[in-house]
Amino acid sequence: MKKVYIVFCLVVSMLMIVSACSKESGGDSKKKDLKDEKIELLYMTHTSDTEEQKRVLEEDIIGAFEKEHPNIKIKLIQNEDPDTLVRQQMAAGAGPDIVLVDGPTTLLQFAKSGYLLPLDEYADEFGWNQRYFEWAYDTGYTDDKLYGLPGQYESLVVWYNKDMFKENGWQEPNNFQDFIALNEKIKKSGKIPVAFGTTDFRPSNEWWLSVVYNSYLGGTEFKKVLKNELSWSSDLMQEATQTWKELWQEGYINEKQSHAISIEDSWYLFNNEEAAMKMEGTWATSRLTTDPPSFEVDFFVMPAWRDGLEPTLPMALGESAGINSKTKHPKESAQFLDWLFSDEVGTLMAEQGLFYPNENIDVTSINNIDPIILKVYEALEESFEKGNTGYASWTYWGPNVEQYLWDNIDGVFLEQFTVEEYLRNADEKAKKDEDEGLLFDFKE
Repeated sequence: MKKVYIVFCLVVSMLMIVSACSKESGGDSKKKDLKDEKIELLYMTHTSDTEEQKRVLEEDIIGAFEKEHPNIKIKLIQNEDPDTLVRQQMAAGAGPDIVLVDGPTTLLQFAKSGYLLPLDEYADEFGWNQRYFEWAYDTGYTDDKLYGLPGQYESLVVWYNKDMFKENGWQEPNNFQDFIALNEKIKKSGKIPVAFGTTDFRPSNEWWLSVVYNSYLGGTEFKKVLKNELSWSSDLMQEATQTWKELWQEGYINEKQSHAISIEDSWYLFNNEEAAMKMEGTWATSRLTTDPPSFEVDFFVMPAWRDGLEPTLPMALGESAGINSKTKHPKESAQFLDWLFSDEVGTLMAEQGLFYPNENIDVTSINNIDPIILKVYEALEESFEKGNTGYASWTYWGPNVEQYLWDNIDGVFLEQFTVEEYLRNADEKAKKDEDEGLLFDFKE
């Protein structure tokens, strides 16, 4: 019986070992399966302006990431107004994994609404605080937590048909009086002075809003407005808005039809030499270099609209990006976010005229860079050095006042309500931004 008992114990022990090994082997298999699991991340961005832009995005950016991370698939969706669409989706508890928005103003609003995941642990892991210029990186913080990374920095300029200017003897304006005279000359020649349209993207009204208020008040004074230290309905703000209204009603801005045509329509007018100038941002270098018109293009910085002021370039971050708080794949989303705003991708974007605020990217050292891209870059850098940068709406304005202003300025042009009413309502929206903690945090 003793021998039988010993044999029985040995058999039981062997079965337990085999069972344990089987479980361990199964655990390894499960871990392996998880590691090799195919993950799909949804990423939504603006529709590419040209085929070359689309190719770079799909092949050089997304394709390269997927090759490096074979278990991750990026599902790309392009939309004319992804900011609005993402806002609607996230309010319903959905939305893309990687949340791309039109700058820090929207990022702040999303962070306050609980739509975004805090990124501080990933910032330490990927060394993000060592990658970007401090002024840009700080815009991703809300309530001392990091919610987003900065995309390209940009400003607003006036593009013009250089060949047409030469043929007619027109010169870049040195002051506001020159600018008005230039518009009048172009109008008398039968051309549209400034091409501009908003039907496909109404927020584009904020391009003019940013130019007008920075050019009329100057950066220092306008900053007081953004901090609610100076009223939006102050005398200076009313004078600026009235001056802009008069420009529009003179027909200088797309023959008083900017509210009735699209951005693409305005590009058609410019490219077909029906308009001499085009109001748009520095991001237009991407379009102008990958799909250039048949004539030479140049740009000038809008001159100051009041005597005694220097020209002010309204500066902005054109994009900010974070991670959806509802994502099922935060780690993988952080990996893609890290790549999307890396030095490598930033160099690719600089070749198209889009400048990332990464400390280690030297645009001037990029081989065979287009001269107009370099000229835009140097204008931005000069503005930083001189300290005459201003504050574009999608980075520095409160979201409630920003949306009200771009959504209602056409009513001022069409005299549905007065300048005074328009700005008095803006004061109410700015007060709401302050009450909701949505004013930009100027770190001083």
